[in-house]
Amino acid sequence: MKMTNREIIEILVAYDATESVYAAARIVGCDPKTVRRYVAARDAGRPVTGPSRRSRLADAYAEKIEEWVDRSEGHISAVRAHERLVRMGFTGSERTTRRVVAETKSRWQSGSRRIFRPWVTEPGLWLQCDWGPGPLVPGPDGEPRRTALFSAWLAWSRFRVVIPCRDRTLGSLVCCLDATLTALGGAPTYLLTRLRQEGGARHPDVVAVGRHYGMKVRTCVPHDPEGGGTQAGVRVAAADLTPTDADLRPEYASFAELQAACQEFGQWFNGQVRHWQGQRPDAAPESGGEPEVEQRRAQAQAATPAERLLIERTRLHPLPPAPCVLGLGQQTTVSETDTVVHDGTRYAVPGSLTGAQVWLRAARGELAVVADLAALAHRPAHLVGADGLTEIARYRTPSRGASRNGTR
Repeated sequence: MKMTNREIIEILVAYDATESVYAAARIVGCDPKTVRRYVAARDAGRPVTGPSRRSRLADAYAEKIEEWVDRSEGHISAVRAHERLVRMGFTGSERTTRRVVAETKSRWQSGSRRIFRPWVTEPGLWLQCDWGPGPLVPGPDGEPRRTALFSAWLAWSRFRVVIPCRDRTLGSLVCCLDATLTALGGAPTYLLTRLRQEGGARHPDVVAVGRHYGMKVRTCVPHDPEGGGTQAGVRVAAADLTPTDADLRPEYASFAELQAACQEFGQWFNGQVRHWQGQRPDAAPESGGEPEVEQRRAQAQAATPAERLLIERTRLHPLPPAPCVLGLGQQTTVSETDTVVHDGTRYAVPGSLTGAQVWLRAARGELAVVADLAALAHRPAHLVGADGLTEIARYRTPSRGASRNGTR
């Protein structure tokens, strides 16, 4: 028999007076299950009268499905959405996904769209990069000089790459992006950057570099809920921004030592157990389910960024055969004496790179030598862990009045 509104209120009042399901049932004269049902609905914030919807496995991914529908302007299919959810650890059925996608499309078409939503990451989509201050390292003249740290990480797996640079020019940025994508094993869809217009790295240049690797460059700004008006770019919470600090000493004896320290820091960071969205990384997979479901759940609970990179790498786009050479300077060939010639002066190239193609970039009285380590059969000993475009040497160029004969 259906309860009236007055009877329901009496049930809730009796429970508040006794704080016991059985005592309230005896006072009102109904079944304890009825009392428990109405009290549970009230405590959960649901209407105590009328039909109520049970929770679904897809509720945890509702924000992401809404983003896909909005970004595709309602054209994404439920099949593709279910495939993406499975890669993110969803263990529900395709029927549940179809129902949620249909409801989301209906709200989108009726104009009930959300403009601001939490950032729910997915594999192979976002790569962030930013600059940070680096330690002091002796420059080509032997004087200590402040370096810069290029930090990049994949938003879903949190796999992080830290590369030291002597400057923030466009050539250094191109080298860092190529080395990062080579280490990741592919390129994502979007590149989030907070690069400022300094050191010659203008935003149109960064867009051209992203176009070469098949990435869309978006500016990234911290989200300020108190700020008024609209801001250009993707608004990201401060906790989701690329970390620019690293556990390094204030000063190093050589640039090669700093490179080795950054590689060691990256291996330590990517090997640490970290917590992920909506789950504990140390939670054991549930037993008794289907093998495919258990496999997806185990993959979603991979604890370290290095383990999650193996999952995200399947969604990255292949890299072009040749790297981007924008801002690298003049290309030349290393002679049989392991030297290169620039402006009438010979400069020694470290390592056995006879016949290799390198780039020479002169700026601010210095000459930077860049090589594509991915194309070399033998790389210098101090760059064993590096890959892609890498600056292998830097020299001071002689003044105009100085002699141009000899080897540096």
